[in-house]
Amino acid sequence: MHVSPTYAVHGMFLQEARNRWLWYPPPYWYQNQWWWATPWLWFDGNPHCESYPTWQTKINQRMSRPAPVTINMWGDWWPAQGTGTIYAQFRNDSTAALNGRVLFVVTEDSIFKPVNNGDQWHNRVARDYIDGHTGTIINIPAGDSITLSRSFVLDTLWNPDMIQFVTWIQDLNMTPDSIIEIWQGGILDIEELGIKEYENNQIATVNISPIPNPAANETRFSFTLPTGEDYNIVFYDISGREIRTLSGFASGNEDSIEWNLRDEQGTRVSAGVYLYRFESAKTTSTGKVVVQ
Repeated sequence: MHVSPTYAVHGMFLQEARNRWLWYPPPYWYQNQWWWATPWLWFDGNPHCESYPTWQTKINQRMSRPAPVTINMWGDWWPAQGTGTIYAQFRNDSTAALNGRVLFVVTEDSIFKPVNNGDQWHNRVARDYIDGHTGTIINIPAGDSITLSRSFVLDTLWNPDMIQFVTWIQDLNMTPDSIIEIWQGGILDIEELGIKEYENNQIATVNISPIPNPAANETRFSFTLPTGEDYNIVFYDISGREIRTLSGFASGNEDSIEWNLRDEQGTRVSAGVYLYRFESAKTTSTGKVVVQ
């Protein structure tokens, strides 16, 4: 992160990144005072010294530890407008509920700007903390998942081909050694997003709240799409296994699609939480259905 205001003249300083840096305890004791210092390796909110040769070993050791969370990311964007939406599903693979803090950051790679510290190429430059530097607090029951969506806007000065979206989920509590553990993180390149292009008068709306929910016999989704547009809704169990796909073509008026709570083989699914993803050329929507 470019956290010094001196980088403002190079167009790489972000106040949110500095606020995030100062959000952790300072790591460097100098002249009877604690200081924030660079370069310094940080992970899990914990400072791990400024010695470059030791960084890779420490990071590899941390990455080898099992994680209680699985993250899946996807999204779409409108290149002509420079706007879009990022989705991230956080699945709790542990046997206990997790209360965590989620952050979303827009980053840019391969920026060539010789600066006063000798660096010429700059990667993972923080461009925008979508929820601010403190993120969003969420609760995930054991074995369940939560899907978050975040809208983004790309500045015209950024190179859209070099944009990446980073998210992570972190413990709320700090241990005595100043660690705020990060359980899992994810990265999504902008080239992995679905590209959306359509006229302003072709409005697509989807009721992302199935009715009823919880569902005992069936649940229904309502939406409006341009005439003739094809759509599908895919259902998954909490492990991410696809269990049913429903498809059709839009009438141009309000349509609805019903799931009878059965899988592709016609067997009623067991009680529990199921995820869905609605897709068409104009819109994408995700969420979950509780089956009783």
